Amino acid sequence: MTDAMPITAPIFEAIGLRKSFGGVHATRDLSLTLELGEVHALIGPNGAGKTTALAQLSGELRPDAGSVRFRGQDITPLSMAARSRLGIARSFQITAVFEDFTVLDNVAVAVQSRARHHFAFWRPAARDRTLIEPAEQVLEQVGLAGFAKRRAGDLAHGQKRQLEIAMALATRPTVLLLDEPMAGMGRAESETITELLERVRPNHAILLVEHDMDVVFRLADRVSVLVGGALLASGPPEAVRQDAQVRAAYLEESI
Repeated sequence: MTDAMPITAPIFEAIGLRKSFGGVHATRDLSLTLELGEVHALIGPNGAGKTTALAQLSGELRPDAGSVRFRGQDITPLSMAARSRLGIARSFQITAVFEDFTVLDNVAVAVQSRARHHFAFWRPAARDRTLIEPAEQVLEQVGLAGFAKRRAGDLAHGQKRQLEIAMALATRPTVLLLDEPMAGMGRAESETITELLERVRPNHAILLVEHDMDVVFRLADRVSVLVGGALLASGPPEAVRQDAQVRAAYLEESI
């Protein structure tokens, strides 16, 4: 008997997650899986429990019941930092960049966190080529190489979202948990992020929480619909789009 992950097992899995705040059930027996190279979209109306679900998956919030597994191993007790070191990265609905740092330095910080350097050594680390070169490569990947020396706080909103994804990618994750990466964007900015996710998807398992249905149905291999903390439906995008219950609960107001 071994603990090896079966070949058919998903790379990332939530099993029966439950989380309550007083009498409010934020997640109710939530189960979902992620495969490498897949975009799995988690959609639902405001207050459905999507952000709470992401918080449990990332380690920010401990579930009341249920488990989270990565590569077949139970990681439920692990903190957000510990999960990040394993290869699970999360972006937030509100951009979280170091506004007074340059774009390059923001990504170098993420590389530094992967390398487990202490932040007390940030100033010499900012000149460390072992940090700067990987940061430059990630900026090239996400289309921000031309903004490397710009102060992050001076970027446009969409560019800050690109930078946040760059910071997540700099930790070399396998799993990307993305919380509304298109929030507040215009059509051109949204297209840039969509194209970026299409480029990085082959080497990652992506869980995408997003309200832009055009983006969801363009990117997603699977769509799960969360309503009142519970999954209403899950499956291929077209099947979910045509589901009568889903349309009544959510999609009619979104498409």
